[in-house]
Amino acid sequence: MKNRRLLTAVASPLVIAVSGGSWAQEAPVFEEVLVTAEKRTESLQNLSQAVTALSAEDVENRQLNSFVDLSAIAPGVNVAKNEGFKTVITIRGIGNEANQNAIANPSVSYHLDGVYVASPFALQTDFLDLERIEVLRGPQGTLFGQNSTGGGINVITKAPTFDEFSGTADLTLGEYSLVKARAAMNIPFSESVAARVSVMSHKHDGFTDNVGNGQDLDDADSISARAKLLIQPSDTFSATFTAQLFDEEVNGQAQKGIYDPTPGARKLAQDSLSSYELESQLYSMTLEWDLGGVTLKSLTSYQNDDIAIQRDNDRHDYRTLEPFFLLQSYFDPETNEQKTTTQEFNLISNEPAFGRLDWVAGVFYLDTEVDISILERLDFGFDGVFDDFTLDDIYAYGGDVGFISDSKPERESISVYGQGTWSFTDSARMIAGLRYTEDEVYSAVTNFYGREGTEILEIESEKVTGRLALEVDLGDATMAYASYTRGFKPGGSNLTFGREDIVSPIVVLPVFEEETIDAYEVGVKTDLADGRVRLNGAAFFYTYDNLQYQATDPEVFQGGVGNIPESEIMGAELELGAFVTDSLIFDARLAWLDTEITASHLALDNVESEAATNALLAQGISLFSPDVEIARAGQIADVKGNELAKTPGFTANLALTYSNAIGSWGDFEGTLSYTHRGDFRHRIFNNPTTDEVDSYDTFDLVLRFSPTNANWRVELIGKNLTDEDGINARFTDVFGVGATGDQFIPPRQLMARVGIDF
Repeated sequence: MKNRRLLTAVASPLVIAVSGGSWAQEAPVFEEVLVTAEKRTESLQNLSQAVTALSAEDVENRQLNSFVDLSAIAPGVNVAKNEGFKTVITIRGIGNEANQNAIANPSVSYHLDGVYVASPFALQTDFLDLERIEVLRGPQGTLFGQNSTGGGINVITKAPTFDEFSGTADLTLGEYSLVKARAAMNIPFSESVAARVSVMSHKHDGFTDNVGNGQDLDDADSISARAKLLIQPSDTFSATFTAQLFDEEVNGQAQKGIYDPTPGARKLAQDSLSSYELESQLYSMTLEWDLGGVTLKSLTSYQNDDIAIQRDNDRHDYRTLEPFFLLQSYFDPETNEQKTTTQEFNLISNEPAFGRLDWVAGVFYLDTEVDISILERLDFGFDGVFDDFTLDDIYAYGGDVGFISDSKPERESISVYGQGTWSFTDSARMIAGLRYTEDEVYSAVTNFYGREGTEILEIESEKVTGRLALEVDLGDATMAYASYTRGFKPGGSNLTFGREDIVSPIVVLPVFEEETIDAYEVGVKTDLADGRVRLNGAAFFYTYDNLQYQATDPEVFQGGVGNIPESEIMGAELELGAFVTDSLIFDARLAWLDTEITASHLALDNVESEAATNALLAQGISLFSPDVEIARAGQIADVKGNELAKTPGFTANLALTYSNAIGSWGDFEGTLSYTHRGDFRHRIFNNPTTDEVDSYDTFDLVLRFSPTNANWRVELIGKNLTDEDGINARFTDVFGVGATGDQFIPPRQLMARVGIDF
C-alpha cells in the first residue's frame, strides 16, 4: 500500500477471485480490486473511505436485478420503494425523506459511467450489462458533492473493446410466467472504432391479487437497451457515446393498506384501478485526452424521464371500512417529466507533482426542470363514487376533488472542486479537498387550478464542503485511516405551504433550507493469512443539521418539506471475506446503526391530522372550516428523541460460494446467501400504529454448471427460498388522506437460465 499513484491498467474488479485461475494449484488469494470511487483508478484497499465493490460476477451470483436488491448487500444500505414507484436509497441513516417533492434532491447520488443521473425515477431501471457497482458510504463532499450527503452509487457498464467480435445471451424462465431475455454484443469495426450493444426484455405476472377490482399488481413488463460507441483515433484521445433507454408499462406496485382485512400478504382489496408508465432516456458523451502529466476528461449528458401514475391513494376498498374511517382517495393521473443537462470537466494527475502530490480538479454544471401535474379525487359522499366536478365546484370549495397542482420547479447548480493526496512518507499520506457550490431553485407553482393563482418561489444556496483524511500503512497489507467530511444538500421550494392568515401555527414554509452533514470516520483495511482473508471495518459519527423531511401543515391540503434542526448518527460496519478452503469462500457484510433527533422540533403527523379531520367530517363539519384546522393543529408534537426514518439498527448479508470442477464434465459454482434487514421506523414521527416496520430474513441460492469445452451454461436460481412476507417499504402519503400501505418483498421465485457466449 505504498503507492497511491494512478494505476494505468484496469484489472477485473472482482471482489473475490482466485489467483491463477479457478482451478490453479497454488493457494488462492484475494486479488487487487480496482475502483474509480475517487475519479481515478485505484486499489479498493488503498481508499480511506468505506466502499463496497460488486463485480459483474457478484451481481449475477447474488441476482442483483435493480437498486432495490442492494439492501444490506452493501453494509448500512437500505433501499425502499416509496409510493410503489420511487426508489429511496438510505446509506448510514441518510436518505430522502422529502421524496414526495420532485425538486428535492435524494441524499445518495447515482452516477452511470461517471455521469451524474439527476432524476430519482432513473433508479427504477434494471441493471444491464454491468462491469461493476461501487457503493460509496458516507458524505462525498468534494469529488461528487451534489446531494451526496449519504453517499454515492457508481454503476459502471461494460465498455466496447477492439479485440474481436463477441457476445453473450441468456434466457430465464420461472414462476409467475417469468420470461427474461438478455443479449450483449461487442462489435469492433476497426482498430479505432468499436461498439457494444445490450438489450433486455423482462416480463412476469403480478405477485399480488387485488380482489377488489381483479388487477394483479407487482407485475413486470419492461425493455432496456444501451448502445455505446468508442472512437479512439490515437493513444492519447478517446470518445465514448452512449444512448440508454428504458421503457416500462405495468399495473403498478402493490401497496396493501395496513387496515385492509384481506387475508394474506399477497392479496389486497382496493377499489380503484392503478397503472404505471415510465420512459427513461439518457444520452452521454465522454471525451478523454491524455496530455502527458494530466488527463483531461469531459462528460456531457442529456436525460429525460417521463412518468405517469394512477393509483388508489387510500389503499383500501371503501366496502371494507366503516363509514368515515378513511376518506376514499384516488390520484388520476399524476404525471412527472424531468429533463436534465449536465456538463463536467476534470483534470486528473498522471504523475505526482513534486514527486508527492496526486490531485484531481474539476467543474460540474447541472440544469434540471420538472413538469408536475397532480389531480386527487376525494369521495366526500363516502359512497364509493368519485363524482364529476367543474371549475365552479373548485372555486366554491366543493365537488369530489382534493389536491390539484400544476408546477414547474427548476434547479441550476455549478460546482468547482479539487482534491489532493500528499505523501509525507511511503507509509503516511494526507488527503485534503474542497468543493464550492452555487445552487438555485426557481419554481412556478399553480395550485387548485387558479384558486390560489400562480406563485414564484426561489431559493439560493452557496456552500463550501470538503474532506480531510490521514492514512497510515501499518504494514504491507494493512492501512488505517481517520477522516472528516462535510456534506451538503441544497434546499428547494414546496408545492404547498401554510398561509399567513390561518388560525393555527405555520409548520410548512414556502421554501425549505439546505441540510449539512459533518462526518467523522475511522477505519482499517487489511489482508490477513497471506491474502486468504480480507477484513475492512469502519466506525463513524455524524452530526446532521436541517434534515429535510416530508411535513404537513394544519391547513388542509398544505404539506411540503420541512427541516429538523439537529440529529446524530453513529455506527460501525464490517466486511469480511475468507477462503475457508481452496474451493469455498465465506463472505460477511455487517452494519450497526444508531440514530436520534437531538433538538426540539414541532411537527404534525398527517396520520393523526387526518384522523382528526375525518372525525369532524363525520359530524357534518366542512373540510375548510376553521374547526378542522384547529383540530389538526392540536396534533402538533415534539419529535425530539425519535429515531430517524428507514435506519435499521442491524443489517447483515452472509454468503458461501463453492467452486470446483466435476471431473472432466465441467465447472460447478454455487452461492448461498442470507440477508437480514432489521426493523426500523418508516417516518421520523415514530408513530407506533403506522411507523414500526418489522425485520425480515431471506435466503437465495444460485447454482451454475459450465460444461468443459463448451460455450453454454445452465443455472438454477431460487430467490427468497423460505417465501418470507417481509415488508420492503411502508408509505404514508403526506399530500393525500394520510393512508398507510405496505409494499412486500417479492415472494419465493424459482427460475432456470440457459446462457451462451459467442
